[in-house]
Amino acid sequence: MLDENEQLQQPGTREPTTSPAFSLVDRRSLLGAIALIITGFILSDMLLQYLAAASSSGALSRSRLWWEIVLNLQVLSAAMVWFCYSDRIDGSEGRIKKLQIVRRWFAIITVLLPSMLGLLGIQQNWFVEQPPTSYVWTFACLVMLFWLAGLLVHYMVQRTRTNKPKPASFIYRLLFLLPAISLVIITLLDAPFGGQIWLLAIPILIYIQGAMPFITKAFGLR
Repeated sequence: MLDENEQLQQPGTREPTTSPAFSLVDRRSLLGAIALIITGFILSDMLLQYLAAASSSGALSRSRLWWEIVLNLQVLSAAMVWFCYSDRIDGSEGRIKKLQIVRRWFAIITVLLPSMLGLLGIQQNWFVEQPPTSYVWTFACLVMLFWLAGLLVHYMVQRTRTNKPKPASFIYRLLFLLPAISLVIITLLDAPFGGQIWLLAIPILIYIQGAMPFITKAFGLR
C-alpha cells in the first residue's frame, strides 16, 4: 500500500551497530510500519463487530472505553506517519518532494480509515444492525483499490528516483509478498465455502503488506 525505499540517510536514522542482517537503521520507517499494522488490526476488529452486530460480541464497539482507545491509537498512528515522512520531505526537491507530500497525506488517510469507517457505521447503525453482505464486499474491494492506488504513487516515486535499488532476489521477493500470498491462499480456501475468515484477514494482511517496505527500510534488509 505505502512504501518507503529511499536510500537517503536521514536525521532520524542511524548506522547499524550490531549484525547488518537485522539491525535497526531507520527508526522513522519503523514508526510507519507500526502505524500501519495497528490500523490493520483495528479495522479487522471493527469488521468482526460489524459482522456480529446482532450478537453480544458486537457490544464492544458501543463502549466508550473502546472508542477512546481506538481514537487515541488513531492519533498516535497519524503522528507516527507524519514523523516517518517529515525528514524525507525536507530532504527532497522538485517532483520527488511533491510526490513525497502526496505519499504522506495518503498514508495519513490510510491510518485514519478506522475513524472514517466508524463514523459511517454510526450513521448506518452498523454496530447494532448487521450490515448487508454487499456492503462488506464493497468495503473489502475499496480496501484493495486503496492499496493499489498506494502502489501507483510508490511506482511514480520509484520512476523519478535516480538511485535505483539493486534487483531483489527471489527469496527476498517471496518473503516480501508473504502477507499478500497468505491472503490469496486464505481467500481461495475460505470464500468458496461461505466463510468469513478471508474478510477479516483482508485488513490485517493488506496493512501488513503495506508495512513490509517500511520494515525492509527500517532494518536495512535491502
